[in-house]
Amino acid sequence: MPTRPAIPVTLWCLVAVILAERAVLRHGMSPSFDLLVTSTGVAAGLCLAAVIITMLFRKRRDRGRDKHHVPVAALFVLAAGLAGALLGWLALVRVTSAAEALSTSPVSAWSLEVEGDMAEGGRGWWGRAGVYGENGANLGTVWLSSPSRLECGSVVSCVGRFKPNGDDEWGVSSRMQGLAGTVSVVHVIASREADGPLGVVLRARKAVLASFSPDESDGAAVLAGSVCGDRAPIRSRGLDGAFATCGASHLVAVSGGHLAILSGALAALLGKTRLGPGVRGSLALGVIVLFIVFCGAPASAVRAGIMSCVSFGGSLVGRRSHALSSTCAAALAMALLDPYVSGQLGFLLSVASVVGICLFGSYASYALDVLTRLPRHPGGCSLALAHGLGRLRSNACDALGVSLVAQLFTLPLTCPTFDEVSLIAPIANLVLAPLFAGLVSLGLGAAVLTPLPALQSPVLAAAEGVSQAFCKVLSTLARLPLACMPREASAAPMLAVLCGACVALYVVWPAPRRRLLARFVAVLACGAVALLLGLRFLQPARVCVLDVGQGDAILVADGGAAVLVDTGPDEAISQALTRQGVIHLDAIVLTHLHDDHVGGMDDLVGRVACERVLVAKGVAEKIPAELSASISRLSGRAAEEISYGDTIRAGLFSLRVVSPTESVDGGDNADSLMLAVAYEHNGDELSALLTGDAEKDETAACLARGDVGDIDFLKVGHHGSEVSLTADEAALLDPEVSVASAGEGNKYGHPRKECVDVLEAAGSVFLCTKDVGDVTVRPGARGPTVFTERTPGGSAAAMASAM
Repeated sequence: MPTRPAIPVTLWCLVAVILAERAVLRHGMSPSFDLLVTSTGVAAGLCLAAVIITMLFRKRRDRGRDKHHVPVAALFVLAAGLAGALLGWLALVRVTSAAEALSTSPVSAWSLEVEGDMAEGGRGWWGRAGVYGENGANLGTVWLSSPSRLECGSVVSCVGRFKPNGDDEWGVSSRMQGLAGTVSVVHVIASREADGPLGVVLRARKAVLASFSPDESDGAAVLAGSVCGDRAPIRSRGLDGAFATCGASHLVAVSGGHLAILSGALAALLGKTRLGPGVRGSLALGVIVLFIVFCGAPASAVRAGIMSCVSFGGSLVGRRSHALSSTCAAALAMALLDPYVSGQLGFLLSVASVVGICLFGSYASYALDVLTRLPRHPGGCSLALAHGLGRLRSNACDALGVSLVAQLFTLPLTCPTFDEVSLIAPIANLVLAPLFAGLVSLGLGAAVLTPLPALQSPVLAAAEGVSQAFCKVLSTLARLPLACMPREASAAPMLAVLCGACVALYVVWPAPRRRLLARFVAVLACGAVALLLGLRFLQPARVCVLDVGQGDAILVADGGAAVLVDTGPDEAISQALTRQGVIHLDAIVLTHLHDDHVGGMDDLVGRVACERVLVAKGVAEKIPAELSASISRLSGRAAEEISYGDTIRAGLFSLRVVSPTESVDGGDNADSLMLAVAYEHNGDELSALLTGDAEKDETAACLARGDVGDIDFLKVGHHGSEVSLTADEAALLDPEVSVASAGEGNKYGHPRKECVDVLEAAGSVFLCTKDVGDVTVRPGARGPTVFTERTPGGSAAAMASAM
């Protein structure tokens, strides 16, 4: 049974500093009485928590001796909160002043030093860059957007545009990280590599990356990311989705795991020398620093390196190693020296996971050990085999316990940010960890041998072999049903529940009992199964126009069946399906190939199970290669074609193709699949027309052929453009409710007033997703019932009867 861990006062100080800095940087407080009151209140609350917990767990025999420790600790926490507020305000002034200064001078007058590797985005390459003036003075830090990739450490002069941060979530997040705004590169005037020792290390890195050939295979891409910190090949090959699904992204982010492997190898090598412990440790730290620079100095590696230095410094002055104290001291020093780290998700994830592991990792591992403990002498097994199985089980419990605790402690940060929970993460990390250790060890050896190609070749081949095996296991785990469940949640309630559970566990610290643990696991399993079965098979009958910005995505669901018509322009589709509780799709129908209707396809890979993807006749052979690859990864097969008159079933819903009547290539609005939707059950009915981007000519042809007539619900064509439909067509369709899907502030002015006026003149209630969010239409006995996401009370006007 592990003992209850001691909580150092540095933990409370760290929490006080982070909360105070984040509050000031987020809300942009001014140096006024309100700032002092707010920061003092935060610090006072933390002081109270620290005092209560310290008083509860002081040993009885020490109470007389330590009676002065509690008020001293409270003062430290109070001082930390005030210091955090002051430093946060100074950081806020600094980033605001930098934005104002950069707005008054041309980009061509600056030198931009690229910090770390750039990542490929939807509109080119993105990264961070330091801005320097003509006299070499540091003017601030910015996001750097470039049409081509700029090398890590390079110094660039360019023609471009600077845009300061706005007041939206992106702007606030950038400000909290110390970024004054975004520089968009139009033309690079000059670019040079880094000089001095840094340039030597980065050129060596470039040579290693070239020898790895990361663009040639998945294994080589993972090897480059794991050993050199260059994750661009992983993203370009679409592997980042599999890592996210398996909750294993931290493995390829150079951090504490990499440094632990490197430290182990260095300890084995230096242990054979006659050098003293201090010299060996100093040499090891020097190599670690070089490795961090070699990897492009990613923030995760810098944090891990600082923590290693703090731990080593403590050992030099004779302090007993205490992981939680070292972690909190290092993180506190980082937050005080650079308040902007409090706004970086990576820093918060790193601190939360390490703190959680230090507090409850051993307890979780012990509880798993109790739960899975085997008989002391299993029948039919030799003692040697029993001993081996016991050690394997014990090691698995240790790794699984640590993984579970790390995931739980980071859940309040990851779930609201990424809107998903990886259910396979604990098992994935347990299975992938040995392969990862092997590929990193062999990869480091291959990197060292880069100047000697003959010696490097066999080591590199072995490293790529292990890395390929790692990728196969990763992709297999990512494709498992329900490996990752989309889940939209707010950070505050999740954090409150987590803190309450941790306090209760820490106060009680019960000895794990196998029977109670088995019951607890059974209850969790039953709850999880009930939730999944409900999401999978108990969907209410509805047609939902999803709010995905300037694009289309319509969900048709009933019971255990769900069909998605179009996927929107980007990753907003996975968040929209999360809101609707959808984890499985029978089919995705792509009305045509415009980006605002198919752009979200890749984001669904690994997040939602899908059986097939359907397109209009003649479109399959015109699908771009990238989209085709996403379709194959999502459904496991190529897109299928459907023709005029074909019907798709979604529970009791039928979706009949009413246009186009001939083969098309999917490149024009007129090529859009139009679907007539019908539902009837126990007196509840609904008729609808889903139009894609089809306009008045296509709608007129459907009406002339008799494929569609009076309907309850119209999904307005082409986002509500002025040519969506005519007054005569609106009168013939006579929809009770009409919905257009459009993004707020879109440059087209959708929905256009001409379209709205035509539909309202026909007696239809008009709604747009940019105004009311998701619009859900449900069958009714006296007409459709409509619910909107952002209407007070959650419900829009319900049509009681058909007109």
